[in-house]
Amino acid sequence: MARLVLFRALVGLSVVWVVLAVWTVLGRSRPFEVEVIDDLGQPVARAVISWEETPLGTTNSRGQASVQWQRGVEGLTISAPGFQSLNLNVTRPPQDPLEAVITASFLRGQIVDNEAQPLPGAYVTTGSQTSLSDEQGRYAVRNAEQGPVKVWRPGWESLTFEWDGTSGQAAVAIEPEMLKAVHIGGEAAGESWSTYLELVERTELNALMLDLKDESGVVYFDSENATAAEVAALYPSFSLDDLVSEAHAEDVYVIGRIVTFQDPIAAIALPEVAVWDTASGAPYQANGQYFLDPTDPEAQAYAIELASEACASGIDEIQFDYVRFPDNRSESARFDGGVSAEVRVATVRDFLATAVAALHPLGCAVAADIFGFITSAVDDGGIGQQWEELTNVIDVASPMLYPSHYTSGWYGYQNPADHPGPLVAEALDDALSRLSREIVVRPWLQDFDYTPNQVRAQIDEAEARGLGWMLWNAQSVVSEAALRPEP
Repeated sequence: MARLVLFRALVGLSVVWVVLAVWTVLGRSRPFEVEVIDDLGQPVARAVISWEETPLGTTNSRGQASVQWQRGVEGLTISAPGFQSLNLNVTRPPQDPLEAVITASFLRGQIVDNEAQPLPGAYVTTGSQTSLSDEQGRYAVRNAEQGPVKVWRPGWESLTFEWDGTSGQAAVAIEPEMLKAVHIGGEAAGESWSTYLELVERTELNALMLDLKDESGVVYFDSENATAAEVAALYPSFSLDDLVSEAHAEDVYVIGRIVTFQDPIAAIALPEVAVWDTASGAPYQANGQYFLDPTDPEAQAYAIELASEACASGIDEIQFDYVRFPDNRSESARFDGGVSAEVRVATVRDFLATAVAALHPLGCAVAADIFGFITSAVDDGGIGQQWEELTNVIDVASPMLYPSHYTSGWYGYQNPADHPGPLVAEALDDALSRLSREIVVRPWLQDFDYTPNQVRAQIDEAEARGLGWMLWNAQSVVSEAALRPEP
């Protein structure tokens, strides 16, 4: 009897072993579903499910993957770019889809300037993710991937550092670009670009400013802009792609000047977009100047579209000139949106803010040319350029500090033109004392009707304040004797 009981027990145990063995084999070979979501409940694509170092599956765009159970698998690892890895203890294939929640990786820190002051408006990019520093210079990049991190702010030097993916604060200091540039007209750029590059090579210059569209309304680069074609403003003198490529190969920063609202070609061809003269029944003109209406959306769009096209060609900075209301205007000048002081200031400020929003994603800094006296004026000078309002939105402010343009009495000088260095110093001190945020101030200096020593006197005052500068000569003539040799 005992032998019979033992025999039945052994038979029963064998059956259990067989059942377990069959279940194990089937279980080990049966696929199961995994759904991966992030900490915000969104599906995570390209997440890899692996055992030790063996990939078992990768999620699709819906965060789903079918995983084949492997012999000996218990611990699974789920990883994805920009997320912290997740380890799961799975002892057998689940009957229902396995939901896994993975947490985004964050790179946090602060951007400061060279004096350790917080720097807002700086971009921090790692992988495909970008964050913008706040008013305290702090940033947080969600889904940050380990590897190179680029920090840049339009008009400032960029910096790259390696991030190992660990937590912690990454504090970074960057400095403004101290650029030294000269003006090059559109035709001169097409005819003599290599000559100006050679000038950069043998002097302290490190940037060039060329006219993309000038006071005549002519567009000099190979633009495909529909409005420029419609008004017959296209006179292509150069391939912008080629000029920018040649400059960047020599590590030369390129600034593109776009005369914005002073435009005789477009004003005459499109009178509905121009400042209108109710007295003459024609586009308003004074002293030979015709203005597009700064309050007209089409006039604003024309300039921003040209700028966007130039940025797509790789240009580093767009400088908007004549970004203002006409200074010589009579009561008969009509503007669609009005011409009160509040309208003037808001129009210019909002146009530049729109330009910043459009051009920053393309990698361009946004600059504005500003009348020199505006650095001291408490109002907008009647043209919509109010110093505090402008410098709160743009990256680079370029006051035109031409001593010969100041009238008698300015800064106590009977003839300001006779005191180029001191006048530039006074104007810059006024400008810098009124800044409410970190911004690059890069003045235009006078390089016409002056000796090299007088030009140099202006440069020295700008550099004494840690500023770059640009030399203006309408004929694209440069006083090379005022420049120092290549450092």
